[in-house]
Amino acid sequence: MPVTKITKTTLKRLKDIRICKKLSQEHLARGLGVDRTTYIRKEQGLIPITTEEWLKIALTLDEEPAYFFSLSEEGKSLVNVEEAERILLKLYRSLTPEEQQDMANSLRLMLKGIKRKKVKEAVELLTKLSH
Repeated sequence: MPVTKITKTTLKRLKDIRICKKLSQEHLARGLGVDRTTYIRKEQGLIPITTEEWLKIALTLDEEPAYFFSLSEEGKSLVNVEEAERILLKLYRSLTPEEQQDMANSLRLMLKGIKRKKVKEAVELLTKLSH
């Protein structure tokens, strides 16, 4: 049976969050009560994951089960967005005021060519705040 686009997206989300949380396939296999090879085949979509297994996976990853099945507006995975935002904020807060200014200037230079309205507005706001 071929794997659908939605299933591929869901399985990618599973793999991405497992990697983001630095958990091994072996760790998730233990959480499911299966061997690593079986888990790998499930993560690749070669063996279906049951509802009960999704619940165990969510528990093992400390995520809500719905996380794996919700889609963004474009139907793309939202994996790692919150984690990336958290890391960027932590990085910014760890900088000295001078380094924060340098980071803001670098971001303005990197993003100035982007024409999307939201990006332009954010760059303008960043410019106002850094002066």
